[in-house]
Formats: sequence, structure tokens, C-alpha cells
Amino acid sequence: MQYLEIAKIINTHGLLGEVKVLCNYYGKNFTNWKPKQVIYLKNDDDYQPLTITKVRAHKNFLLVTFENYQTIELVLFMKNKSLVVISDEKSDNSNFSFENLIDYQVLDSDEEKILGKVVGLIDNNHSGLWEVKNDQGATFYVPNNQFFIIKVDKDNKKVYLNLIPGMFDYE
Repeated sequence: MQYLEIAKIINTHGLLGEVKVLCNYYGKNFTNWKPKQVIYLKNDDDYQPLTITKVRAHKNFLLVTFENYQTIELVLFMKNKSLVVISDEKSDNSNFSFENLIDYQVLDSDEEKILGKVVGLIDNNHSGLWEVKNDQGATFYVPNNQFFIIKVDKDNKKVYLNLIPGMFDYE
């Protein structure tokens, strides 16, 4: 089973078991933030199912209450934990979504030189950043926009980038 992280519980809210949730790039597009929806709490290598009983927007966050967690004492352990969904269950009307780009090879569009692999997508409340890791273990970030991302080759699992000086130090 493959899980997709959609949010992080950053704090508790009030005394009645409500938690403050910060959605990442995927969670903002997750249409099932509604009562009776099941999501999973990632607790180390364990995934605990949680059923949403109440959800509401609050500033840039969601305030969420889960079934059988009605007090602050019961939800304190959730602080700083990730919320995930099973990738197949994610509701998405598009044929192609960004989590499918994980492990794609990243290449310089001019020289066809391999720069690394896509290892994640980070939400920066704008267009997002692609996290790319090279063979030496260095991590680079590429803005998710058409200036930098020239072509996505789904058949060969490759992404071609338009580089600017200093963007990748891959020597």
C-alpha cells in the first residue's frame, strides 16, 4: 500500500479534541476533508485510521475533530504527526498529478545531463517547489513553474529543466 502525505497536525486547538492541521500541496487539493472521511495518522512506521467528525477552516489552517478523540489529552500525541491517505483513495479528477513524479529522473534540457531524481514536492503557499536529490545526496529545489520545467516525459519518467546559473551545483 502506498501512502500520500496530505497534511501535518501542528497543534491542538481548545479542550475538546480539535487539532490544527496545516495542509501541504496535496491536502489543499484533497476534496474529502469532510465528516465520515477516513484518513491515517502516521505514527513512526504505523498508520492509524482516523474518522473525521468535524472540519472547519480557520485562517490558513483546518480545525479537525476525529471520532473517539473528544479531549485535549487524547490528541496531544498527534502534535507534529503527518496525516496521510492511501494514494489510490485520493480524489483527483486529473489524469496526472504531481505525486506521480516522485522518482522521475531530472535532466538539463540543454545538455541532457542527469541532475538527480524528484524526491518530493514542498508547499510554499505559492506555486510549490520540487525537491530534487542528486547521486551525491545533495538536495536542490526547483520552482514549480513553466520557466524552469520545460517538459515532463511520462513514458520515460523524465523531467527536463531550464537551468539558470547557480541553480544546480552538480559538478
